[in-house]
Amino acid sequence: MHASLALPFVLFFTLSFVNGQEPFVFALLENKIVKGNAVLIDDFTGNTINQELWYNYYPWGGLSLDAKTYTDPSMTVQKSGLLELWVDTVSQWRNFPDWMMNQEQVERLQRQREDKKLEIKRLTSALWSKQTFKYGYFECRCWLPRGQGYWPAFWLYGGKPNEEIDIIEAKGERDKSYHVDVHCPNRCDRVRKWGVFDQPFGHWVKTKEKITETWITLAGLWTPEGVFFYYNDKLVAWHEAPFVTEMNLIANFSLAMDNGPFSPGPDRRTIFPQQYKIDYIRAWSIPGLNAVETASLRSLAWVRCVPEMHHRIRFEFANLNLEKQRVWIEKDGSPFIELDITAPNQMVDYSYWGPGTYNLRVKSNNEVQESLLVKKP
Repeated sequence: MHASLALPFVLFFTLSFVNGQEPFVFALLENKIVKGNAVLIDDFTGNTINQELWYNYYPWGGLSLDAKTYTDPSMTVQKSGLLELWVDTVSQWRNFPDWMMNQEQVERLQRQREDKKLEIKRLTSALWSKQTFKYGYFECRCWLPRGQGYWPAFWLYGGKPNEEIDIIEAKGERDKSYHVDVHCPNRCDRVRKWGVFDQPFGHWVKTKEKITETWITLAGLWTPEGVFFYYNDKLVAWHEAPFVTEMNLIANFSLAMDNGPFSPGPDRRTIFPQQYKIDYIRAWSIPGLNAVETASLRSLAWVRCVPEMHHRIRFEFANLNLEKQRVWIEKDGSPFIELDITAPNQMVDYSYWGPGTYNLRVKSNNEVQESLLVKKP
């Protein structure tokens, strides 16, 4: 596979220009280092959803008449540094605007009372990006609840034409697997098994450890040639098909139905209300990943730089090798701090640093790249 990333988006993120710094990322391949920048970073600090970045509902409404389900904005909550997406069972009759309803379906299902209220049995939740994206690396650190019928997801969607990249669709009763998928016209979601059998790409990714009730990171790298799926920074699946539509980034918590998609639905042991928790959602543009072979992406390593409040920078490392790679900070061209790449992350407080120019330098095999961190007068 040859992937070429041309990423024409505008920088747009919550932690942008914190103390004058911008988030960035280095992708380390076998013989190449490429730099990318953040186009959306939300660590969900504070107790209010960022209305510049997100809708806390589906823009088309989120009302499902056949399932008696409504995606209620009040079920999406931000507090204590986390986003909480909730589901619950209810017994309510509610009024909804005409634009949210298919009147033919209302009459066919006989769901409406004389006062024009509709019966709702289940409440679900969603977070939908106001910005659209075309290509990049999209990641989410999340906590999945355990219980039959829960259906949390993290995905990209473009409606014209109907294109979709499902980075994760989980089921609460499946402790050691989750579903990845793509949807697109002209059967581009099909693959050949053993070169003979034509079947949909979508399948269950198996994990050695439990994925429910623990923190995990899911990500998708979308290129003009296809999509690569990552679980805890490890490549677990890929599909070589072009997606041309700009897409919104979505996290949602739904409930399956018996005999419906992702059956079974909840049973008597399923706990309500329940939450699907998200620590952060990020989107990165990486325009330097050109003509990268699939085999190289299997060993892709990362150095992520995310500025935080109070003159702090968090560095995150994934798949780095002490024998081949090194990361350090230089002050005015001289070594200043060696970063510990054996740890998953390291926080640096630069409030005490003296005047000077500080650069992050990354070495992989014989190549070295750098990026400005801090310039203090």
